[in-house]
Amino acid sequence: MSRARSGTRVDRYAFKTFFLCALLALGTGSRVAKGDGAATTGYPRLMGMNIGAKNYQDGDYQKELARMDVVVLGFYRGWQPHGYAPTTTLAIRKVVKAIKARNPKILVGQYTILSEAYDDPKLADPDKRDKLYASKWWLLNAAGQKVQWTSQYHAWEVNLTAWSQADANSRRWPQWLAEHEYAVFFRDIPEFDIVFLDGVGPPRVTADWNLDGKNDDRNDPGILAAHYAGHLAEWNRLRELAPKRLLIGNTDNDFANPEWRGQLDGGFLEAQMGMSWSLETWAGWGKMMERYRAVLKNTRPPKIVGFNVHGSPTDYRFFRYAYASCLLDDGYFSFTDKSVEYSSVPWFDEYDHRLGNARSGPPTAAWSQAVWRRDFQNGVVLVNPTTSAKTVKLEPGLHRLAGNQDPAVNNGSAVDQVTLGPKDGIVLLRQPAIQGSPR
Repeated sequence: MSRARSGTRVDRYAFKTFFLCALLALGTGSRVAKGDGAATTGYPRLMGMNIGAKNYQDGDYQKELARMDVVVLGFYRGWQPHGYAPTTTLAIRKVVKAIKARNPKILVGQYTILSEAYDDPKLADPDKRDKLYASKWWLLNAAGQKVQWTSQYHAWEVNLTAWSQADANSRRWPQWLAEHEYAVFFRDIPEFDIVFLDGVGPPRVTADWNLDGKNDDRNDPGILAAHYAGHLAEWNRLRELAPKRLLIGNTDNDFANPEWRGQLDGGFLEAQMGMSWSLETWAGWGKMMERYRAVLKNTRPPKIVGFNVHGSPTDYRFFRYAYASCLLDDGYFSFTDKSVEYSSVPWFDEYDHRLGNARSGPPTAAWSQAVWRRDFQNGVVLVNPTTSAKTVKLEPGLHRLAGNQDPAVNNGSAVDQVTLGPKDGIVLLRQPAIQGSPR
């Protein structure tokens, strides 16, 4: 995950009452009970990935985070701003409770990662580092050296397979880490709803996984199966310890392998768009949407799937293209300001216009002129994923939303047709306009 790791110690509401009541009665943008697992039934669905800057004690930041439907935070063991709370557990719990006081229906998650860990004493949780050495759980290559997927975050890979040596309590790294993270973050902070699992994917490195003194092909079926089983072992232990928590995995695959299909409550599709390594960039919009649909299919209810994109918060065309693409299916839109990574809550005019429930299911083919469309109670979403401008005719009763960020596009005017530039999207509203619903 391209981010500041969870262990990195970085410090950094005219709606008339009648219409609001009507919206709530209709279920437009209504939230479901926490016991149902999902944060919201209406659209948009918004997800914040905020594991970067650790200034969670800041009231203004808490207010911004509370505008989301789902948010993932990245506390580290020992997080305790001066004078904020007497212990780490109380400090973290105070933040989560403050966010939920502003938005009682929000789902809040805490970051974890199984596949790698810090070795640098300045960054590492001593308990983790000591255990990895004592149990010989670091992943080594044939030369006996620790291996890295990337040096960017100063972390090293861990052997999470059953080939590794069990400790005195018959645990390997997946079970031990599940118990550790439960004790540090989840046992005494019941307000956490989600265990966020980073690095859920196939092996990323060449190493001696099976401890036979030889480097293994990471695509070998046996290596893949052992790796998949290691992740599943952690999830199983977490469900034993915290059966009411939702497990959401950050993934670069589609959870279609038999070991993982239907096992997780959701997924996070990091940087689907906006980066050189984004799937939309190198494989195209169609492949990106295919993966999005697959992860929704292969997770279990409530299927909280984050559709994450990276971009500039002032690039409104890119935002509309990404946002409208997400709305073609049932995920949670997550926008990351790539200049500060996972450390802010960008907000767009479109978020303030509640679309309500979907009138149609996710489309499986373009609607007109290669433009894709999905209908909602209060509006319509259009996406042009092609490299040329497209003009489509529309039925009466639609208009542009009125906004301040890009008034040339969102000027509130009625429309009977719209021209979308290459790789662009738009949200249109139905008459009478129901706008400005506070979040």
